Amino acid sequence: METAQTQTFEKITLDEEVKPPEKKPKKISVVFLVLGVFLIFLAIGAFFGYSAVKSVMAEKAPLEYDLNYLKTSIKSQDLGKIKEGVANLRRDLEKLQKKIDSYKILGTVPVAKNYYQDGQRGMKAAFAGLRAVDLVVEAIVPYADIIGLGGDKTASDSGKTTMDRVTFLVTTLDKIRPELDKIGAELETARKEMDQVDPRRYPEDYKGIKIREILTSAISGLDQASSLVNDAKPLLEVAPDLMGVNTPKYYFVLFQNDAELRPTGGFMTAYGILKIDKGKITPILSEDIYSLDAAWGKKIPAPDPIKKFHKNVPYFYLRDMNLSPDFAVSMEPFMNIYNNQIRGAKKVDGVIAVDTKLLAGLLKVLGQIGVPEFGNFSAEIDKRCNCPQVVYRLEEIADKPLSALNTSRKSVIGPLMNSILANAFNSPKSKIGELVNVVLTAVQEKHVLFYLFDEKAQKAVEAFNLAGRVKEFNGDYQLLVDANFAGAKSNLFIKQKINEKIEMAADGTITKTIEVTYNNPYPPSNCNLEKGGLCLNGLYRDWIRLYVPKGSELIEVTGSEIKPNVYEELGKTVFEAFYGDKYPLSPQSSTKVTFKYKLPFKVEKGTPYRLLIQKQAGVEKYDMTVDFNGQKQEFELRTDKELKW
Repeated sequence: METAQTQTFEKITLDEEVKPPEKKPKKISVVFLVLGVFLIFLAIGAFFGYSAVKSVMAEKAPLEYDLNYLKTSIKSQDLGKIKEGVANLRRDLEKLQKKIDSYKILGTVPVAKNYYQDGQRGMKAAFAGLRAVDLVVEAIVPYADIIGLGGDKTASDSGKTTMDRVTFLVTTLDKIRPELDKIGAELETARKEMDQVDPRRYPEDYKGIKIREILTSAISGLDQASSLVNDAKPLLEVAPDLMGVNTPKYYFVLFQNDAELRPTGGFMTAYGILKIDKGKITPILSEDIYSLDAAWGKKIPAPDPIKKFHKNVPYFYLRDMNLSPDFAVSMEPFMNIYNNQIRGAKKVDGVIAVDTKLLAGLLKVLGQIGVPEFGNFSAEIDKRCNCPQVVYRLEEIADKPLSALNTSRKSVIGPLMNSILANAFNSPKSKIGELVNVVLTAVQEKHVLFYLFDEKAQKAVEAFNLAGRVKEFNGDYQLLVDANFAGAKSNLFIKQKINEKIEMAADGTITKTIEVTYNNPYPPSNCNLEKGGLCLNGLYRDWIRLYVPKGSELIEVTGSEIKPNVYEELGKTVFEAFYGDKYPLSPQSSTKVTFKYKLPFKVEKGTPYRLLIQKQAGVEKYDMTVDFNGQKQEFELRTDKELKW
């Protein structure tokens, strides 16, 4: 009994009973102390954060006014008002900066410091952006009069005629290059600051302000602006040479009919030769593409796509050689034949391809013009096609029986270009800015493409996205390519809508579904040419290719009449489809083709998902809806576009 009592007593010692109560209060007190300090900081942060937000929001109205004033000034191309707008915005931003600085305490408060630092980054980016605008304005002041900008008394009036102004512009472009370095440095500063801001920290909507969308757009815009300036440097370096400042240049101008869509923008219907000497442009030749095929005189077997999808065409003609959507890849064999196998061919320095969108845009500014032997041309809408009159007239000349015309049916391109250039060079100064904008828009939207024989010049136009190249891209990629094989001029009427669904699994696997709807709402044309009909809208046969990241795995294709063909080309995987033999797209109807596939890579958690969508040259626009895991974006795709989530 004694032994048992001793053992029990030894187990329940005083030390073991006292130790826990001594240590626990210390641990608990430390935890509560830290938590209390943290809550105090949060309370201070919340108080100052609320005050800061309220104070900053008070500056919303004047800043919105300043931004709208600056946007309007830029749109009206008034340098004086642009300077005024920049000054006003800078003044109000400086007021905002002082308010933000007065809440420095937020920079030490957990959670709140992220938003305070973002505010400071945004201000640094804004001031760098304004400095870049100042530099741009100063750089273009000497050319303001030339390109039709107003509102600045220091603008140079270099020459009384438009031709004089153009000559002055092309011979002094090299002076802008040093300014681009300064502009690029400011934009790079702004870009680096904004790239540190995470839009996901912010609500999608705050009191009607789409904060996350604004931040995402700002970051994307600065990335693009910074790249644009860097890409412009090599182009400005070669521009004087391209414009014949040192020696005259000759260019093969290829007219692509986008109403009959082909991979590089349209059916190659006619060509001309342009001479450019110190900026002065002179057309010296105009022929239809059939004349060039006749001069070549060879018949070589057609490649598989022509034999399979282009009815009754056993041979490969020059007019059908733009099968690759990459303009340089299509033009290389075409120009090799032109330079080496066509007797008497005028030697040229490169190819410039244009389509009807450029012609219509220029005529919209110039008004109606006359072309000897062919009549008048304008951009007024012709009800017979609901398209510009110049487009209808060109189709009429191209497709009417030869017996109905007194001249070569497609030699109109040369005289038309000559009349457009003559009217442009003799137009009043007030129209120069509009004409420049038309050309820049056409270039940006791929209605003008360049393929140059000089390697340095070609790299420069490629860097500025003027060459119609299929791009390399580190991320998701897509390019839809349609080819109208025996569908009259139906692309005048067909509109494409793309609904895209991007699904990301828990492990980062990406499955995509791209649904393309082709809609032709217009009635059929009278295709009896001998009785005066003009066959514009007919049965449509379409060879379709979807270019996606190399290694992508096709799951299924619906809406195609052929078994889907999968192969590699231009560093991409290609999914090939076709409709039109059994079920052509008829006028006043629609059809759908859907591709479902899996990407060859997974997206890691925490990394952005990037998608580059390239637009086919010659296409006016696609109506796009992109759904990334429930996040929808709707937009018109008129240029190549990069999306990021």
